[in-house]
Amino acid sequence: MQFPTWTRRRILIVVGIAVLYGTWFNILDSAGYCLNQAKLQSTGCDVKCDVLSIGAIFGGDQIYQPWNVIGHLIPGLFLVWWTPKKIELFVAGALISSVVMDSPLWGVIRVDGHDLPLWHIIMNENEESFANTCDINKWIVFYYNPVGTYGVWDISGIPSAALIFWSLVGRSVGAGLLIWWQAKQEKDGKDFSLPRLVLRIGKRS
Repeated sequence: MQFPTWTRRRILIVVGIAVLYGTWFNILDSAGYCLNQAKLQSTGCDVKCDVLSIGAIFGGDQIYQPWNVIGHLIPGLFLVWWTPKKIELFVAGALISSVVMDSPLWGVIRVDGHDLPLWHIIMNENEESFANTCDINKWIVFYYNPVGTYGVWDISGIPSAALIFWSLVGRSVGAGLLIWWQAKQEKDGKDFSLPRLVLRIGKRS
């Protein structure tokens, strides 16, 4: 008898681990320190924050960002350790936790938890430039614009606002479809293995 991969209890555990880890990661990743914090608070975000970021604290982006990426996979690794033959739990956990990490929760924690400003784009003499904001709604509209072609980390850089938005949609839908599809296949008495499915598709292409 084949036991189902996605029971209600297991789904709750996977989602719970992903959300808890994603929230903890956001608390760490959004941290920093404004060297001119007193002046920033007195002017309501109108002064540029000379921020000492968490990346700088941990040795700069060249060291920190690879660990940032690896961090997206850690909830999935916990789930693989829990059930090593269920790679689908790893994939779903990694997708869900990465959605939490890249969600507006990051900005909420940065503003309300760390008292640090966010940013958006303004027009200055017909040129776009970044400006501080402590308005979470203004940042969300800028950062998650589904048709925004501008860079959200750099004016001409990647990722764009549209890429951020649609990647969140894609990861959320991907996790949901994986859970639904595997549960349906197993309910119909069919064997489901994501690695074998990937290999099969690879051979066809």
